Amino acid sequence: MPRKVVVVTGANRGLGLELARHFLAAREDDRTWEVFACSRSEDPVGAIAEGGGGERVRWVKLDVRVPETVDALGRAFATHDVSEVHALINNAGVCIGRECALGGVDYDAWTRSFEVNVMGATRVLEAVLPRLARDAVVVNVSGRMGSIARVMGGLGASSATTQDVVYRTTKAALNMMTVCAAAELRGREETEDAIVIAVDPGWMRTDMGTRGGAVPDAPLDPKESAAGIVALIDRLKPEDTGKFLSWQGETMPW
Repeated sequence: MPRKVVVVTGANRGLGLELARHFLAAREDDRTWEVFACSRSEDPVGAIAEGGGGERVRWVKLDVRVPETVDALGRAFATHDVSEVHALINNAGVCIGRECALGGVDYDAWTRSFEVNVMGATRVLEAVLPRLARDAVVVNVSGRMGSIARVMGGLGASSATTQDVVYRTTKAALNMMTVCAAAELRGREETEDAIVIAVDPGWMRTDMGTRGGAVPDAPLDPKESAAGIVALIDRLKPEDTGKFLSWQGETMPW
């Protein structure tokens, strides 16, 4: 059966794992998806393909902060005869530096956060770009914490912490990268129909969403968010490029 190719970063747990599973089970235009699952250390193929289809999952050992490991994507594409990538899900991310207060900012954590959440996503997009299909979809997993409008509207104003600054600034920057990438790909003949969006996946019951179990009442199962994002990708139109959307397809405030 003809294939479509998707790259998912941070695919070994949480939302990334569920996204990889949903793509493996999905079909589009009578074509199955071949999943390139990227993670730093843990091989997620067995977890992704619990119900079968493992022959369509490729693990790429990749740390988005390290250019040499991101280059492994190109080698994996060559090994598996991939000429086109139809979807890229920039899901890998960190939320660190939680206990800092002004006067004691963890600048190392802030630097690492930008390296992963912003530069890492950009680095992966650049690695995929030579094979990006003309009508490909690029999803940058952002979040409402990166919405400047929501902060201006008072979200968290009474309990803002430096952790909010560290994490929120990286997601706001990722949103801007999304808009820049959407404009640039639209301006290239070979990718003029490509769609680049930022997505808020919702507050999920993942290790990041619950802060390692410290905040256990996150309302959303990552399986539900992943299903919504995959369904959203299926109904996107070229005019949606550059938008910031929720996992359910609602427009999010910048």
